[in-house]
Amino acid sequence: MAADPNFTPFRVKLGGAPAPAAGSAAAGMDRAERLFNRDLSWLAFNERVLSEADDPSVPPLERLRFATIVSSNLDEFFMVRVAEAARVARRHPNHRFPDGLTAAQVLAQIREQVLRQKDRQARVLEDVLEVLRRKGIHVYKDFNAGRWLDSEIQSLLPELAITVRKSSEPLPPLPSARIHVFVRFPGKYAIIAVAQRESRLVKLRPSRRGRRYALIERWLSSRAAEIFPDQEVIEAFPFKIIRDADLRYRPDEEGSLEEQIVEAIQRRQRAKVVRLEVDAPAYSEGALFLAAALNLDSAGLYRFNLPLDLRTLAILYNEKGFHRLRYKPVKPQVPSYFREAQTIFEAVRRRDILLHHPYDSFDIVIRLLRAAAADPRVTRIYHTMYRTSRESPVLAALQEAARRGKKVTVYVEIKARFDELNNVRWASELRRAGARVVQPLGRFKVHSKLTQIVRTEADGEASYLHLGTGNYNPITALQYTDLGLLTCDPALAREVTAYFSILSRAGPPSGFEELLVAPGDLHRQILKLIEDETRIQLGGGRGWIIAKINSLVDPDIIEALYRASKAGVSVDLLVRGICCLLPGIKGLSENVRVVSVIDRFLEHSRVYYFLAGGEEKLYLSSADWMPRNFYTRYEFAFPVKDPDLKRYVRDVILAKGLADNAKAWTLKPDGSYARVQRPAGVPPVRSQMFFEALARKGATDYGLGRPRQAQPPRKEEAQR
Repeated sequence: MAADPNFTPFRVKLGGAPAPAAGSAAAGMDRAERLFNRDLSWLAFNERVLSEADDPSVPPLERLRFATIVSSNLDEFFMVRVAEAARVARRHPNHRFPDGLTAAQVLAQIREQVLRQKDRQARVLEDVLEVLRRKGIHVYKDFNAGRWLDSEIQSLLPELAITVRKSSEPLPPLPSARIHVFVRFPGKYAIIAVAQRESRLVKLRPSRRGRRYALIERWLSSRAAEIFPDQEVIEAFPFKIIRDADLRYRPDEEGSLEEQIVEAIQRRQRAKVVRLEVDAPAYSEGALFLAAALNLDSAGLYRFNLPLDLRTLAILYNEKGFHRLRYKPVKPQVPSYFREAQTIFEAVRRRDILLHHPYDSFDIVIRLLRAAAADPRVTRIYHTMYRTSRESPVLAALQEAARRGKKVTVYVEIKARFDELNNVRWASELRRAGARVVQPLGRFKVHSKLTQIVRTEADGEASYLHLGTGNYNPITALQYTDLGLLTCDPALAREVTAYFSILSRAGPPSGFEELLVAPGDLHRQILKLIEDETRIQLGGGRGWIIAKINSLVDPDIIEALYRASKAGVSVDLLVRGICCLLPGIKGLSENVRVVSVIDRFLEHSRVYYFLAGGEEKLYLSSADWMPRNFYTRYEFAFPVKDPDLKRYVRDVILAKGLADNAKAWTLKPDGSYARVQRPAGVPPVRSQMFFEALARKGATDYGLGRPRQAQPPRKEEAQR
């Protein structure tokens, strides 16, 4: 299937009226009409991800990976966003979201777009699997034509749990996001629980034509008559349910919040079902029976004629061999200045250093923490953790530091959705190692990413900081693009110390000059920075704003950007996912452009740039421009002070993203996205490949700030 470079699968519908076309006047548009619906905008993002799977120029296993990501994204979308909209529809049917839509209207449009998206995904998957078959990877998912695979599949089947009940009896407990097979008989039904996700795809004996795999739930459905020889099988099909993933706990109650979280996670498997998916060519009595038994109306029943939960097929991506069917691996680089310095502390003391992952190796951060754990001059370490891997070298280094007698203080965010149990475990293990784990902050989440290392040196204590836009997770550091700053700037260190003190005592943030801190002040400061650009433009100067974020949702920020655009400020936005702003409307946003880059790595870094009358203010952060980041999370944006690093971020990282003409999309005023078209004679720009080449050639000296002072290594470090 050839990819359509201008594919616009649907148009996001606005609250009160259709979006005005480019060039039309904005007069008469109320505030609601100036906003996209955030959930429909998210579905447009998932459509762009699906377009990567639909692109024949992408290697086949990468196309398969993108198809699986679409499924994973949709599951989480239903667990969180659709579940929330359904709650609002039940409890507050007349409530309108900022874009003017009611929850019922949003749910209806979500269903329409999801069905269309899944239909496209089914066609794309057929194309990808056919390409893989020709390349030597055969996935069997249709077993009606013959029985020559039966004995082989049967010998590889994991143990199955089968429940048979009368039609009048309730369903057995069904975990969320697991595959089951429903079999209907006269007056009875059976449910076959398929094993964990990894066991669904059985690996058959290789043939002369390549490797072979089979999806067992489809085989079980096709062989239901043999599995139940004494029953009259009416129909059989795979199904999956998605439950509301919101945790119900009371952070202000006495008792351990960790215990409440664990109990809430256990209740999550009994939470309300928000979607029933059936893998079948048509709706049937069995599907309607399941929906009724799960207390779902017809809007919660989805029929897809494609395998459920494509994440299972991601197993194929990691199979050995078939290198030509994937992108060439990226080898994260360790810049030369780390190899030249006697210690990592010396390298950071010389100058500020910017890390751009995954092109720069995340091992640099791990080395810093391991060096801190081993160095007798290090006395204290402070760290925040939002998400990390199950076996985390970062937290292992913190444990080792605590065991060596250093004062280690860690805030572990146990409310990070879907990572709660992993984080509760890490909090417990850190305590056992002797670290202090800060008491969780009730209803607030701590989303900021920081490490502070306090070291005794000849001229007193010095603080070494790592401040980042992404999680301390070595696995996702290979998959997401993020930025990190290594610095020992004293003013920043003082404010990071104050910020961590606020976390430790659960106080409101205030009194910061270097950092822009949430909850509260970050929002006010971003508004002020936007308004300053507007004032400069109106005063005859030049206003320029560049923001690279994952999501733009906050209505006040959007209105401020509209005012800036109307004043003539140039507003360049790199927004990966949700964007509720309408660009390109005359009299409102004709000076705003929105670009979304979708490529092999997930764009994850957040950068805020303001020309500021030539002063140039540039901040990095883990915060998107969303109400939750501004008001219900502890976040901060930290300044990049060094002029060389500012220039590098502006002229390389931001400029290349905005100039991308290979993997970029532009948002149009009607809510649709179009691939950026490269004009004839213009050289191709693929920003992620450019950054990879830059790191591979050792050109990451651009990530170095100016030397603080010319001095030899300290004597004690030169001897180490």
